Amino acid sequence: MIFKILEIIFPVLIIALLGYFYAKKEKVSMEIPNKINLDVFIPILIFYAISEKLPSITTLTSFSFGAVIVVLGSGLILYPFTKFLKVNPRTFLPSMMFNNSINLGLPLALFAFGEEAMALFIALSIVQIIGQFTIAIVMYGGEVKLINLFKNPVIIATILGLFFNYFNFHLPQITQEPLLMLSQVSIPLILFSLGVRLASIKFSHIKIGIIGAILCPLSGILMAFFAIWIFDYTSLQKSLLILFGAMPPAVVNSLMAEKYGYDSSSVASIVAIGNIFSLIIIPIVLFYLI
Repeated sequence: MIFKILEIIFPVLIIALLGYFYAKKEKVSMEIPNKINLDVFIPILIFYAISEKLPSITTLTSFSFGAVIVVLGSGLILYPFTKFLKVNPRTFLPSMMFNNSINLGLPLALFAFGEEAMALFIALSIVQIIGQFTIAIVMYGGEVKLINLFKNPVIIATILGLFFNYFNFHLPQITQEPLLMLSQVSIPLILFSLGVRLASIKFSHIKIGIIGAILCPLSGILMAFFAIWIFDYTSLQKSLLILFGAMPPAVVNSLMAEKYGYDSSSVASIVAIGNIFSLIIIPIVLFYLI
């Protein structure tokens, strides 16, 4: 069992560490590679996984609601802690609600449960992405323009993938291999970028960072079990929802906090320490899931 967990964790860890140490050695900017990944490779992965690897989209409705419960529920149950900790909810709660499901969750779902599981996990990640660019922006004090959401390549790829899956459409066979090759670029680049980003985050608020690192996966897992209690999920869906709930805070939270001026140093510490703590939390979660 331990060897199996190492097999799952090792590729994720080694690629992220490669990005981390490379960024420590060289002055590197991932802005352009990240934009290409978000605009091209990740949308192709999402389209390919949903249209070709997902058995049926009919199972996604209640499963997506499970993600909604995890995201919003985490914010609700942790709101009282902001009073106790004397921190601004706009600073603390977005990092607890919006997790690293794309950067970390997708690779783990793939390595632990296979391509079909990764396609299902995308349904959870899409809920998180929509919330990140709507609810989180409002929480940080920004203005939401829904038209921008529907211009997002990830959302467009999701809609197209669902359309192809529902009507059982398939692209010509000659296009399948290039699509597969392009989709395979996304996950290594995601992990490498995660390592690069973590190398630039400074640990200036250790206490709140440690508290957030514990409360984020704890609240997510509790809400995942609550959703499992409500809905009749398959064992694979249960495992994926718990894994989703166990993810650390999303790296993009630190970028948003900096952009909108909400104590970015505290958020950066929560994100950095949360992702480091995930090296302990995720193997424990996987031990009970596989």
